[in-house]
Amino acid sequence: MKKYSIKDTPHELAFNIDKYNKVFGSLASNMEVEVFDPRENIISFNKPIDKLRFMIRGRAKITFIHEDGKQSIVHFAKLGEYLGELTFLEIEEEHKNVTAISESIFISIDMNLAKKILINDNEFLFVLSQFIGKKMLARTYFNSKNQNYELKNRLAAYILMSQNNGIYSEKHTETAEYLSVSYRHLLYTFKEFVDDGIVIKIKKGYRVDLVALGVLSKDIHLA
Repeated sequence: MKKYSIKDTPHELAFNIDKYNKVFGSLASNMEVEVFDPRENIISFNKPIDKLRFMIRGRAKITFIHEDGKQSIVHFAKLGEYLGELTFLEIEEEHKNVTAISESIFISIDMNLAKKILINDNEFLFVLSQFIGKKMLARTYFNSKNQNYELKNRLAAYILMSQNNGIYSEKHTETAEYLSVSYRHLLYTFKEFVDDGIVIKIKKGYRVDLVALGVLSKDIHLA
């Protein structure tokens, strides 16, 4: 992970930062910029969350770690999403793993400072409330409308979300659980993708046809 103060932000990132001055309300001058590489841990389930973050580029996978070590995907974080908001509001005690899928860039502030200052910032709390409300609606949408699509459409959207630079390498067991289908059904559909040349086996996983997946994924939005 690379970290920069606002004044030391590289020129190629600076043009993006200006758009997000209101993300942390009155603490805009305290923001930092964090850059995570693909597969790098952003948040670890067994460590305190010391930053409130807002994603300005990239995608990340959020997984819940069970007591037996099993992992379940619960959400894909993307542009315009906060990380650590439930810790900030003191709602969530059991943290989840958050891992970068592609290069992921955040603006962030110290969590203790956020709890001290932003808890009294009504404008920020309104923005955060809107974000949480929209996130809940998105998950409701995913659990209702998107479940009416065939598995091939939902799997295409899933592969698009979890691939990086055209390479897909997710575990079938986690994918089946996230999509709420049997492992056997998933393998059957995935084999169809292989037979059709939409995914091609390579050493690192599978190379995928992004155009074909885009057509198959229709208007599905993963939560």
